Amino acid sequence: MSLESKNLDYNQKLIRSFGRVKSRKLSNNKNFLLENFYNSYKISSIDNSNSKNFLEIGFGFGDFIFGKAKQNPDANFYGCEPHINGIVNLLGMLEKQPLPNLKITNQDIRIFINNFPDNFFEKIFILFPDPWPKYKHFKRRLIDKNFLDKIIFPKLTESGKVIIATDHDSYKTWILSHILQSSKFKWPATSKESWQNFPRDWIETKYQKKAILEGREPILIEIEKS
Repeated sequence: MSLESKNLDYNQKLIRSFGRVKSRKLSNNKNFLLENFYNSYKISSIDNSNSKNFLEIGFGFGDFIFGKAKQNPDANFYGCEPHINGIVNLLGMLEKQPLPNLKITNQDIRIFINNFPDNFFEKIFILFPDPWPKYKHFKRRLIDKNFLDKIIFPKLTESGKVIIATDHDSYKTWILSHILQSSKFKWPATSKESWQNFPRDWIETKYQKKAILEGREPILIEIEKS
């Protein structure tokens, strides 16, 4: 299915939820990757085959989505990352090991997700999103009730799940509060192990490793449709 321009279906003004799009000047090699490889991996169409489909929102430097796409060659992986330096880092990995089942975009997922059919994704990963720690910036936090119910919910399969990871204490409370307010999702955790233990096949991201090194405890919040 080719992509068409679709409008944002969101009942509030779109406030930027991510930081800088570009943090440093790109080297000649990184410019080469961007100019010569991005179009090959840019999401230009949607695979409507019977393959399982996964989405990572804000893939950072690409560690997780690259590893998962490599582990699961029969599944389709779609990634969104507005930060150009992250895009280029992933393209560097793909230059060394091409993965035809991985496609990416630098567009704002809150708009771009409307290009995907409903009931499409088996899992949506949101790993270590920007916590926007200052109170005056809380409105920029990506995850809230409206985002979950209006943007994410329609795109999940009936048994689909959203997997969220964070190491920021304030954001942990914020996320769980909005999940509890949601009429579309439930959090089936039954014990501490439900959010403290990561799966055996989990791939640690750069941010997760940094959090652990600095003494912060990452948690995993897995929610499903009510």
